Amino acid sequence: MSRNKYPEETRKKILDVAEKLFLEKGYDGTSIQDIVDGLGNMTKGVIYHHFKSKFAILETIMDEADEQPILEQLRGSNGLEKLQNVIRDSFQSYRRQSIGYAVAVTLRSPRILGEQYLQVFQELVPEMKKIVDEGVSDGSIQTDYPEEITELLMLTINLWIGFQLSLLSEEELHRKILFIQQMFNGLGVPLLTDDIVQDAFTLFAVLKKNNN
Repeated sequence: MSRNKYPEETRKKILDVAEKLFLEKGYDGTSIQDIVDGLGNMTKGVIYHHFKSKFAILETIMDEADEQPILEQLRGSNGLEKLQNVIRDSFQSYRRQSIGYAVAVTLRSPRILGEQYLQVFQELVPEMKKIVDEGVSDGSIQTDYPEEITELLMLTINLWIGFQLSLLSEEELHRKILFIQQMFNGLGVPLLTDDIVQDAFTLFAVLKKNNN
């Protein structure tokens, strides 16, 4: 008889237990033994059969909670609206944002920062630029610098705000978000509406409440 009759179910159970523990105890506060204990009748060997390390478990959880589906289900009548909805949906993705917040110390390590930087430019920027280009073509986005606008958006939201979120006070976050809104408005590309700004503030309040 096979040792692992239902590998996908086992894999999912490991991810579910690990995600719950990461959110409750934080990434650094969760050990492989904690995950084993949460699985009941499984062993460390079963975990290592599916994942080479605790960090590999985290990477899988983050990947599977990623915002990529948002980019596959674009909503809006023009490029600007589609871009705004991508931003709004990202701010409303509480599950992924909560995981990222819970493991914030790990996510700020130099190696992870470097990997995230490369991922932003290699994977996300090209997809987001397609939406910006659509907005330029349909007239909803007025800019001669679609690539630079896309890169600036991803840098400010994903890296500048995202990686500092757990360190920011409410006042600091408000200042940064309002600055980003004003900056893009000044560039003639009003990406952050007042509603989207409020979504960012709401996300911050939810994350702070769930992690205090």
